[in-house]
Amino acid sequence: MGNGFQNCVSSLGIVGAAVDKGQPKDGVQNGPKAIRENGLIGLLKKLIDLLNHILKTYMLLTLYYSMLDAKVNDYGEITQPKDSEPDVILNCENQRALVKTTLELTEYVSKSVSENDMTLILGGDHSIGIGSIAGHLKTFPNSFVVWVDAHADINTPGSSESRHTHGMPLSFLLTQTSKLIPQTQGFENIKPVLEANQLLYIGLRDVDLPELKFIKELNIPYFDMHDVKRLGIQNVMEITLKTIMRYCPNCHIHLSFDIDGLDPKYAPSTGTPVPGGLSLEEGKRDGNGEICSRDYQKCSAPGLEAHAILADLCTPTAKLCNLVHFLFCLSTNLIPSFAICERRMWKFG
Repeated sequence: MGNGFQNCVSSLGIVGAAVDKGQPKDGVQNGPKAIRENGLIGLLKKLIDLLNHILKTYMLLTLYYSMLDAKVNDYGEITQPKDSEPDVILNCENQRALVKTTLELTEYVSKSVSENDMTLILGGDHSIGIGSIAGHLKTFPNSFVVWVDAHADINTPGSSESRHTHGMPLSFLLTQTSKLIPQTQGFENIKPVLEANQLLYIGLRDVDLPELKFIKELNIPYFDMHDVKRLGIQNVMEITLKTIMRYCPNCHIHLSFDIDGLDPKYAPSTGTPVPGGLSLEEGKRDGNGEICSRDYQKCSAPGLEAHAILADLCTPTAKLCNLVHFLFCLSTNLIPSFAICERRMWKFG
C-alpha cells in the first residue's frame, strides 16, 4: 500500500453491460446508454484534468508529468442476444443469454483492468457481478471484494425462490457455494474465482434464510444496517479496511455497490427498493479514502462495481453522480474497478 499519489489514476477504462435478463423488470438494460448520455464520461475527464492541475500546482513535477497523458478509454457495450428465447436451466431463468454476456464481460473487464489504472463497468442488473468480478480476478486473483447491498446475492439455483440470477452472482463466484451448483452444458466455462475470506458485506437488510446460513457457515464478515447505525459508517469502513489488510496488505479492492444499498428516498429508481438503507453521505463514505475498486450493482470499474443508473435528474438520484468522485480519491492507493448496475430508467428530466 502506498500513500497520497503513489497510484495516481492516469487511465480509466469503461465497459458497458446492457443486461437485464437476471431479473424480470424492463429498463435496467438502458443503464449504460443513460449514464453516457447524462455526462458521466465528460465528468470523469474533468476529474482527471483536476488531478493534473492539483499535481501541477502542489506536487512534484515528476508526478505531474506522469498524469499528462491521463485518458478515458471506452471499450463499448456488451449487449444481450436479441430476441433470445426464454429458458430455465438449473432453476435459473434466461441462462443461455446470461452465460454469453457473462463470458464476454469477463474478457472485456480483464482487458480493461490490464490496460488501465481503473475500470468502470456500467450495467445492467446485478447478474453482471459474475462477469465483472471474474474479469477482475482473472487479472488480479488476489483481490478483495466489498459487497455493498441490501441483499446478500448468494442464493444458489437450488435455494432461490425467484429463479432470478441477479440474486445469485456470489454463489457462482465463490468456490464453496459453486460446488452446490450442478454442472451442465454451457456452464462449464463459468468458473468460481473467489474464496469466502475475500468477501465482506456492508448494508444488508433483506437476506433470505438460506443466504444467512451460507454467510454464517462460511464465516463471511458482514455489517447489516443495524451494525452501520450502531457503529457509524466511519467505524464500519475502518474495520473493513483492517479486515482487508489482514487478508493482504497490497491487494486490489473490488467494491460492488448495489444502488439498493442506499435508502429508496436517495435512489428511487431501483427495481428492488428496501427501506432503511444507507444515506447518500454514508454511501459516499463507502467510496472514500483507500477503496478505489468499486462494483455498483449495478456499476463497475477495475476493482469497483456499482448497480446504479443515473436517471430521474430532478430527484435525489442525480446526486449519485457524486459517488464517481471517490473513484479518484486523492488519498487512494488501490487500483479501482467501478460498476453501475440495476437501476430502472423511469423518467429523465
